[in-house]
Amino acid sequence: MTEESLFRAAWRTSRVAPLCILVLLVLNVLLYGFVTRVVIPGVDNLERRFIHTQTQVRELRQEGDVQETPQQVFARGTEDLDKFWAAVPSKKEFSALIGELFSLADKAGLGINQVSYTPEENPERGLLTYGLQFSVAGNYGQIKKFVYLLEQSRRLIIIDELSLSTTRGEGRQEVSLRIRLTTFFKAREQ
Repeated sequence: MTEESLFRAAWRTSRVAPLCILVLLVLNVLLYGFVTRVVIPGVDNLERRFIHTQTQVRELRQEGDVQETPQQVFARGTEDLDKFWAAVPSKKEFSALIGELFSLADKAGLGINQVSYTPEENPERGLLTYGLQFSVAGNYGQIKKFVYLLEQSRRLIIIDELSLSTTRGEGRQEVSLRIRLTTFFKAREQ
């Protein structure tokens, strides 16, 4: 039996099988063309960029400019985030913060009359931000000591604004400090 008669016999028996074979053959040729013209050049380009970047990193390490690998940087960042979350108290601690402010002012020989605060929730980060404002008055040494004590607090306190003014009264000069702080609490328990 010749090839031609074999093909005719297959065609007469079932017309679906030769059509499927033809379709698969065309798909195979199209897929081969796609791989050779699109995929392989893209992979080659990515490989060249990777090798170039790897060479740059190697050169920087030899020069001493890069001390850490990306994995080490990531691990350090994760560790820093863990330390940050450990330092952020729960929102139940807000009254303790106010008490600490009054205590620090007392240690510096100052008194706080009133603290105003503005809470703001940041749900994406799971943080509750409090903006606090208050004033204290005393001599320059007391004000300086109070600011120092605030900076040394174990709490996460950001001093946003300090405003000093002086007044003379009864033979001595008094300094008035208006201060605006920001602090953070966990919005929800984790």
